Amino acid sequence: MKFAVIPTAGERECLADCLAAIGPQVDRVFVIDNSVDKRIRRASSLIRRQDPGSTHVIHDPSKPPNLSRLWNLGLDAAFLCAGEEHHVAVLNDDAIVPYDWFETVTNQMAATGAVAGCSGPVSVMHTRPGPVPLETRMTGWAFILDGRAELRADERLQWWYGDDMLDWTARKRGGMVMTGIVPAAQNLFPNGSMTPELHAQAARDAQTFRDIWGMTPW
Repeated sequence: MKFAVIPTAGERECLADCLAAIGPQVDRVFVIDNSVDKRIRRASSLIRRQDPGSTHVIHDPSKPPNLSRLWNLGLDAAFLCAGEEHHVAVLNDDAIVPYDWFETVTNQMAATGAVAGCSGPVSVMHTRPGPVPLETRMTGWAFILDGRAELRADERLQWWYGDDMLDWTARKRGGMVMTGIVPAAQNLFPNGSMTPELHAQAARDAQTFRDIWGMTPW
């Protein structure tokens, strides 16, 4: 089966565009709602128009948000639905993917044996943890995981570096492949949610990543 996981605070209009782009490419979407009022406001009408069985909302209002935990809620839900035989796209709510993105990336994962994949400016595969040219690291706003690898985000990394942890762990378990696609997945508002509190958490995450790996990705 094919899944997508989209954490959101429920307030940005781009969530509707994200859902419209990825929804037709997968069997089920899990929207992880981190808003405090238990409802997706901007995208609620789009969700109602979709097949009621295809889009599910999981509410986790914890503040400040732990992005790794939000990812894991969706990853666990996908595993409960399909067991190991599935792929799941993890997307920011401001990520817009091209119409054939999911199939193109998963086909490349199957061809190379990679357990994680994304799109980018070049086609390249990484099989060893460690820094690489930044344009070839796994794109944190839109990537796909193979359910058979049972990858989960490290919840000690609450805001930044969680995607790098998944990237480096995937390399150890079979590889992370980037597929050169034009256009690649877009990230409409990079770091658009940053607050002073989240900046401080990002610095703590950098130290945690360094403690685990002995280095950071950049």
